[in-house]
Amino acid sequence: MLLHDYQLRIVLPECNFSAEKVNAIVTLSEEISDILPYLNRILKGLHYIDQSKILTVKMEGHLVTFRPKEIAITKLEDENEARQVMERLKQIINETYQNREKIEPDFTTPKELKSTDLLKLLPGTNCRECGERTCFSFAFKVVRHEAEISKCRPLFSEKYEEKRKALLNLLSSSGYDVPEGF
Repeated sequence: MLLHDYQLRIVLPECNFSAEKVNAIVTLSEEISDILPYLNRILKGLHYIDQSKILTVKMEGHLVTFRPKEIAITKLEDENEARQVMERLKQIINETYQNREKIEPDFTTPKELKSTDLLKLLPGTNCRECGERTCFSFAFKVVRHEAEISKCRPLFSEKYEEKRKALLNLLSSSGYDVPEGF
C-alpha cells in the first residue's frame, strides 16, 4: 500500500464565492510522485508534466490534479462527496501501485485539443440540438469539459460516420472520454 492517510480541506472556488459547488484540497501522508506516470496511463491523463510531477485528469465530472503530496478535486457537492471521491482515488492509487510492474508508465502529455480542431469535424449545422447556439460554442464547451460530445445528435447519424470516427479518435488521443460502441 502506498497511500495510507490524508487530510481533506474544503474550499470555495477562488473566482466565485457564491458558487454552489466546492473544491477540495487533500494533503497526502505519503509522496505519490513515482506513481504518477502509471496513473497517467490508467486514468488517461489530460495533462501530465513529468518535470513538475503534476497530473490532471477528468474523473466522474471532476477535474483532479495530483501533485507529489497533494490532490485537488473540483466541482464537488459537499464534504461528503469529497470524501467519497478521495476514497476512490486512494483505492486507485494503491491498486496502481500494487500492479505497477504490469503497467507501462506514460510520461507523455496528450496533444492539447483546440475548439477549432473539433469544429472542423462537427457537422456544422448549428442545429442547436446540443443546447448551444452554434457548433463553435459547443466545440468550445467540449474542449473545456463542460459538454459531452454525445449531445451532438447529428454527429451520431449515419450521414456523419466518417467525421464521427475521426472526431472520436481525436478526442480519445487527447485524453477525453468518448462514448463506447461508436
